[in-house]
Amino acid sequence: MKNAIGRATSTLILSAIAAATLVPASRAQDSQSPEASFVEKVQPIVFKNCTGCHTYGGHAGGLKLDSYDNLMKGGDLGAVIVPGDPGASILVRAIRREAPGPIMPPIRPVADDDVAVIVKWVESLAPMSASAAKATATREAVPAEPAAPTPAVTRPAQAASVSAASAPPAVASTVSKPAPPASNVPPPKITPEQEQFFEAKIRPLLTKNCYACHTLNASGGLHLDSREAVLKGGKDGAVVVPGNPEDSMLVSAIHYDSKLKMPPTGQLKTEEIAAIEQWVRDGLPWPTATATSVSSKVTDAQRNHWSFRPPARPAVPTVKSTWAYNDVDRFVLAKLAEKQLKPVGDADKRTLIRRVTYDLTGLPPTSAEVQAFVDDKSTDAYEKLVDRLLASKAYGERWGRKWLDIVRYADTGGGDGDFPIPQAHKYRDYVIDAFNGDKPYDRFIREQIAGDLLPAESEPEKWQNYVATGYLAETIRAEGRPAAIADATDNLGSAFLGLTVGCARCHNHKFDPIPTADYYAMYGILSSTHLPEPGSGKVRFQTGFVYRDPQALNRDDWKIFQTQLKPVQDAIEAVLKLPGTYDDLVPQLQARRMHLFEHMPDLGESAYAVTEGQPEDAKIQRYGDPKELGEQVRRGFLQVLGGGPLPPDVKGSGRMELADWIANPENPLTSRVIVNRIWQGHFGRGIVATANDFGTRGVPPSNQELLDYLAWKLVDNGWSIKSLHKEMLLSHAYRLSSADSAPNEEIDPDNSYIWRHSRSRMDAEQLRDSMLMISDLLDRSPAGAHPFPHQAEWNWEDQNHFSPDVSKYETDRRTVYTMVQRDVKLPYFTLFDGPNTNASTEQRSSSLTPLQALYFLNGAFPRRASANLASRLFATEKTEQSRVQQAFLGILGRSPSKAEMDRSISFLHNTADAYATNAAQGTTPQQSAFEEFLKAMFATNEFMFIE
Repeated sequence: MKNAIGRATSTLILSAIAAATLVPASRAQDSQSPEASFVEKVQPIVFKNCTGCHTYGGHAGGLKLDSYDNLMKGGDLGAVIVPGDPGASILVRAIRREAPGPIMPPIRPVADDDVAVIVKWVESLAPMSASAAKATATREAVPAEPAAPTPAVTRPAQAASVSAASAPPAVASTVSKPAPPASNVPPPKITPEQEQFFEAKIRPLLTKNCYACHTLNASGGLHLDSREAVLKGGKDGAVVVPGNPEDSMLVSAIHYDSKLKMPPTGQLKTEEIAAIEQWVRDGLPWPTATATSVSSKVTDAQRNHWSFRPPARPAVPTVKSTWAYNDVDRFVLAKLAEKQLKPVGDADKRTLIRRVTYDLTGLPPTSAEVQAFVDDKSTDAYEKLVDRLLASKAYGERWGRKWLDIVRYADTGGGDGDFPIPQAHKYRDYVIDAFNGDKPYDRFIREQIAGDLLPAESEPEKWQNYVATGYLAETIRAEGRPAAIADATDNLGSAFLGLTVGCARCHNHKFDPIPTADYYAMYGILSSTHLPEPGSGKVRFQTGFVYRDPQALNRDDWKIFQTQLKPVQDAIEAVLKLPGTYDDLVPQLQARRMHLFEHMPDLGESAYAVTEGQPEDAKIQRYGDPKELGEQVRRGFLQVLGGGPLPPDVKGSGRMELADWIANPENPLTSRVIVNRIWQGHFGRGIVATANDFGTRGVPPSNQELLDYLAWKLVDNGWSIKSLHKEMLLSHAYRLSSADSAPNEEIDPDNSYIWRHSRSRMDAEQLRDSMLMISDLLDRSPAGAHPFPHQAEWNWEDQNHFSPDVSKYETDRRTVYTMVQRDVKLPYFTLFDGPNTNASTEQRSSSLTPLQALYFLNGAFPRRASANLASRLFATEKTEQSRVQQAFLGILGRSPSKAEMDRSISFLHNTADAYATNAAQGTTPQQSAFEEFLKAMFATNEFMFIE
């Protein structure tokens, strides 16, 4: 109750400072009236410091600031001005920042000169008699004479905006007229992607920034807790025009480009504003509840969805055909027959080796490897090829990158400053080694979730287990620790269980039987875990990292360093809490801190890893707001998958128990989800097309019997991922050509039942790695750490992110070893749909744009690759024909036809003639022409697509 009163009082004070923005024209001419003196002396101060909360829809606390009369009337808690008595006026005490009581404005203090003006104005007001007070109230009930009409403006252009503080009263009082109410706009059909976007991006924003004033309080008459309420708008009309963010008052307010500025405590970040704009542009999609609400107890009926039931051990179908090579084919063929589909013919051997080599390694086969496979007529030639590829180091680099997509890996921390994490690469390398070593998947799960708690037979094994928990350390930290814990909880659900667990953070899951209590049962396990901090604008150095030497933090030199650092850091934090800015003092303190880090002790190897924290059950966060806590929930697991609360005798965080529960063969989802991911990697589409959502909103499996068969096959084979690959790759279904079939297209246009092989465009890593390898630029040496600056140079903050010179991080190693920032995507990755480091990516998008073709023709990297390949071919091949032949073999994996050879030679001659007068220094016209020829070949669809 006390907090609620405090918030209401703060609201009133802020309102009082921002008083009276619309004044009748007749009063503005009366210099003797209090109203006129307010407009002349106080209103400019109001616009400069306070507008936003209590005008044009922001009437918080029942206090309206659109007239002098409303200011004097006060709000829900009464008057905020005592005429003639500044000391008794809440307004004056607030802007003087006198305790006790609210301090306003909350962002920065009003200038001393402006405070003096307001104090003098209050003193000039004659004490109000009872009759005068009654007259004021009566006057408020009578509609004021309207001011002269002003043009309606939906969202003023920034270039034409006028500072309210410097504008004359008539201009300053102009209101952006809202669009007509849009409450009758039908809700758009929401897609699973839009639902996830809303729950991950929009609802947390509304919870954190808007719900305190726009749920129960309905400041300005505006509710923001449902789509219908948002469309209805507030006392000043509609605030959103679905599909048109440019004409939406809400968007204008968060841009701070009009008088109404929301939220009043500070502008949203650029990416947050962009999220709101996208939401409005999409038509305001808002997930709605299903007919049957989800209670805190999950019923047997709610567990009846196919994926919530343990997989059966289906009998292998009996098929009367020699087409099937193994049991996978028998399941596929039975489904094809059921759907009246016939498989197309087989891929030729050149196509097959290119396909399987890219699928398993992400690299092209060499021309020698292609020819050897074509010439091998033995019955097990293909199986030997698969075994060789699975044994290569390149296999782990390819499939490790796929796992890093799922767990949103990055080399920087994101959020406030996007600080680098030099140790992050150890987790990346751990993942690659795990795939290459065929680490059992259940062990892989346990190490990433609870590696620090696992027994180990040696110190290197123990250290590897710590490094593995980098999975949990890789949380997104844009909004502090609660958001990081929420991100870890969400990713556990999507990565290992294929469920949109994050949708239960703010409320019971709208579609799946996941109560909010279950969400916070898992959340409590992770909040009982200590997460390392990579750095922030406030604390610009690493804290809480794990050191390989257990006694590192007990060394005397480290204790001395901490003794020297603490007072400096305390002083920085204390100054940052003071009102105003201290541009002279803070840089000096930060320079002192950076100097200390120049001489910090070397504590040896460290890891971005987690350890046990203080075990504590979490409280439900209402609307996902960590400041609005409800009942406490015992740590535990999802009921719908057979989980429940941890036993009372569990004293630790519960991570070990969580890992065991997920990795249990009886868990209905774990084996199914990873099987589906491997299948998707080879066939282009999962048996469940929504790989991160096996819930009721996900796409049902195209062949559940096959999925369950493979799930149990994985468990029976000791959770071996390589065995799973081989089972799929040796099938006849995998070896089909990508030829079309009109009858099949009519029945199954998405190829869900595998009647052909689906062609795919190479992803960003495959394209770059292929050009590196074909042009002899690929560096196969160990990657190691990135050349990040030392902590002595770390001086970044929210408005000054870590912005590296990208050229210092360029490498000719495989693209999986490229430095990946969380907050800034490399231009190459933007162009070719690279990894998204802020969300679990179940499958990359695959766009085709003209910019991609231009990249191959004009980009620096394709130029360098083509130049290097041209130099090698000119050195080893003596004729044009042989160079063209080798170029086709190296880039496309085949020889050119006679027509292709003739066109290629003609192109080389014509281009060489053009270069004859303008050849690059150090190269002949013929070599320059050949470089252009190679760039054109890299840009072909035949190179970019895998059949």
